[in-house]
Amino acid sequence: MRKATALLGLFLVCTAMVQATPSTKVNAFDRSVMLPYSESLDTAGTLFVAASVLAPALLLAEPASEYVTIGVMYAQAMLAAYGLKELGKLCIPRARPFLYFDDYPLREVTEGDAYDSFPSGHVTMAFAGAAFASSVFASYHPDSVWKVPVAVVSYTLATATALLRVASGSHFMTDVLAGALIGTAVGLGIPLLHARIGKQDLEASFSPYSLAFGISW
Repeated sequence: MRKATALLGLFLVCTAMVQATPSTKVNAFDRSVMLPYSESLDTAGTLFVAASVLAPALLLAEPASEYVTIGVMYAQAMLAAYGLKELGKLCIPRARPFLYFDDYPLREVTEGDAYDSFPSGHVTMAFAGAAFASSVFASYHPDSVWKVPVAVVSYTLATATALLRVASGSHFMTDVLAGALIGTAVGLGIPLLHARIGKQDLEASFSPYSLAFGISW
């Protein structure tokens, strides 16, 4: 009973500390767009990231002989994007914007990711999917009039994801900007690596604490 009372007291103290955290500790750029939590916008952001990650499905229109190559590249891009965003969260703990408001959702805190704001994982994955879809489509169809529409639609989905993550109070602007840069770099970089090394094999492995690439001949 005493242990339970002590834990409850510790929880209440931590809660009070979170609520008392002044927004002035946030840099001016991020402080200009700090919003309380919105569950509906959070859900919408999740739907948009799903659409962004599925954007490369349009590459199923390519010949079946290319499925393995495209699939391997996309798996590597997603692994790299996931690994880098997890590494960022591990190295740079940061409270989410909604914690600076009194009515923050307790459920989000108890689930354990309330201090994993940087970088935005949703945005990292969304931009990785957008960059991959647009770049690979352009590489297969360099003269196609559909290159621009594919890129516009892909990046619009990713950008909508970023805006919704900010609007839902789940991320700061710098979180989503970092995620967009990481995702774009990976989405463009993996296909470029494959193009540079030709028929060589590019392998990627990931653990919560490491990300490794290997090239074999």
